[in-house]
Amino acid sequence: MTLETDVDAGPVVVRTTYSIPTEREPDFMRAMLRVRESRLRTGATQWGLFRNGERLGEFEEIFVVASWDEHLRQHRERMTATDIAYEDQAKALSDTTPQTWHLLPTDPDKR
Repeated sequence: MTLETDVDAGPVVVRTTYSIPTEREPDFMRAMLRVRESRLRTGATQWGLFRNGERLGEFEEIFVVASWDEHLRQHRERMTATDIAYEDQAKALSDTTPQTWHLLPTDPDKR
């Protein structure tokens, strides 16, 4: 992270972009069902998989966690070896290395 944040700040939105060739889409969809279960079990409050309407084969995984601290716990404490394997399977189906962004809360009233 290049931006420091309060560990209790939230919610935090995590967005990962995958580039999936058409012939791998069925395998990717199956892998993402397992990733979804993992994300929700480890602390995500919402999860979705979206197809980019402007870029063929591009998918966005988006999930929400209550705070930055909760997201850190997902990685450090709650993920099992099976969870990591599911995530690795989905990533391996991507033509490019999936890119992940962490969207942090902001207060527009602060100036």
